[in-house]
Amino acid sequence: MKQELGGDLISYRRVSPLRAWAEVVLGAHTKAVRALKHAFPDLRLSGLTGVDLGDKIALLYHLRLDKAILTLRMEVEKGEGPVVVDSLTPIIPGANLHEREAYDMVGVVFKGHPNLKRLLLPDDAPEGFHPLRKEVEARRLRPVETKPKLKPVITGEEGPYLTLIIGPQHPALHEPERFVFKVDGEVVVDVDIRIGYAHRGIEEAAERRTYIHDLYLCERVCGICNVAHSLCYCLTVERVLGLEVPRRVQFLRVAAAELNRLHSHMLLLGVAAEEMGFSTLFMYIWRDREAVMDAMELLTGNRVISSFNRIGGVSRDVSPSLINKILSRLRPLRERLEHYLDVFKTDPTILARTEKVGILTRSDAIDLCATGPTLRASGVDFDVRDKDPYVAYEELSTFRPIVLKEGDSWARYVARIEECLVSLDVIEESFSCLPGGKVRVRAPRRVGPGEAVCTVEAPRGELLYYLLANGTDKPARLKIRTPTFTNLAPLAKMLQGVYLADVPVTLASIDPCFSCTDRVVVVDVGSGRSWSCYIDELPKLARRLGRS
Repeated sequence: MKQELGGDLISYRRVSPLRAWAEVVLGAHTKAVRALKHAFPDLRLSGLTGVDLGDKIALLYHLRLDKAILTLRMEVEKGEGPVVVDSLTPIIPGANLHEREAYDMVGVVFKGHPNLKRLLLPDDAPEGFHPLRKEVEARRLRPVETKPKLKPVITGEEGPYLTLIIGPQHPALHEPERFVFKVDGEVVVDVDIRIGYAHRGIEEAAERRTYIHDLYLCERVCGICNVAHSLCYCLTVERVLGLEVPRRVQFLRVAAAELNRLHSHMLLLGVAAEEMGFSTLFMYIWRDREAVMDAMELLTGNRVISSFNRIGGVSRDVSPSLINKILSRLRPLRERLEHYLDVFKTDPTILARTEKVGILTRSDAIDLCATGPTLRASGVDFDVRDKDPYVAYEELSTFRPIVLKEGDSWARYVARIEECLVSLDVIEESFSCLPGGKVRVRAPRRVGPGEAVCTVEAPRGELLYYLLANGTDKPARLKIRTPTFTNLAPLAKMLQGVYLADVPVTLASIDPCFSCTDRVVVVDVGSGRSWSCYIDELPKLARRLGRS
């Protein structure tokens, strides 16, 4: 950094072996990232945080350099006109959606971005309305009348395509998404992704609540991944506080996190089976998932939203008899998971629907900043639990990352089944190694000035939290980057070239936050005629289009 940037490097500090912070002058971030990309070919952008400092906007690029995270900071004056900086997307294509989010939330214009447009806010949001700016008032948005229907979709110049719009509205989503597919016959040609239809303003809400209240807020970002969110939040606050938690807490947190992973993966595998028309397999997997939820209830007191993690510890302890009950409830799962692994590896229907479908190459996975099983199924050996360990993972011998090279939908599903088997081993070892001691320490209500970045391996991939504390009982800024967000760009890539009938199975393979009840609008741009269908009717629609 010092060699490449010289005087453009304002400061550099290394706060731990795997965390460093660097500040550069305005415009030097592209030069810095190019140099880092040359030194670390697998460099990925884990997150981009915009912070309103009053007269300036601070941009923090959280760069994943294999095991470490370097946060590259740059400040830009607000001024009278738009805030403009150079885009990183030409260097790291996966920065695309991160920069569009920052454009929406803090009003930074990224020069050179290939497709800078609204991502989270509605198209008819007031000009200059950026919710995370300090001077913006939410009431400015309330009087705005939304448009009665979606904008018409314009066909591409290469010829008439059918345009399919999946989403955004359906009753089960906590973050609905809208996918606009251009289809040539039965083959997807291009995909445009739009999110934010149910954006809840959690980052802004966190600034108005105390650290204790924010724990319950973060836990509800995602009901399925609630343990990962509460754990990442607690670790971030504890890092700013410099708080050491008891070793017993570290092992209990591992057990809860792996139960959460089992629950999430088995839920997805059941959904995937249903998408492939395998209703019997769906029901069997979800039946066996009940054992995981029972074990979670025994450990935490709750089946879904665990409310287990606390700043400084966990909510409750476990006795040896309770541990035996948990392990006995999970014991039959190993045989069942091995059976499901064999089914996914040998069943001709599953192989026909998933092998060599939705391929994401290793280079594309890195360039587009994929994460989690989506990244590892493309041959990239990265798991936060392994490379950037937290709680007690580095003390456990049974943990190993699952890496496959195929890069298709099949690999993404199989990786999750194998991860379930590893999770069972980790849970057993974490209980067998459980040390004595307390399960919590007292944490102060006020958090002194400071900042921290923390990542954990959520079921869907790397989850990132950034916290800026100002010495009060409320955070000055809390940034949450979920795995689904960073996996959307790789998803758009893997959908290009797949058959229309394979879209649902490919979508499900990244375990996104939407389910099979999505509505689909089909628009024939040649005639202007449109009609609706459910996503599970796409295979029938594909056959009909193939005959026409």
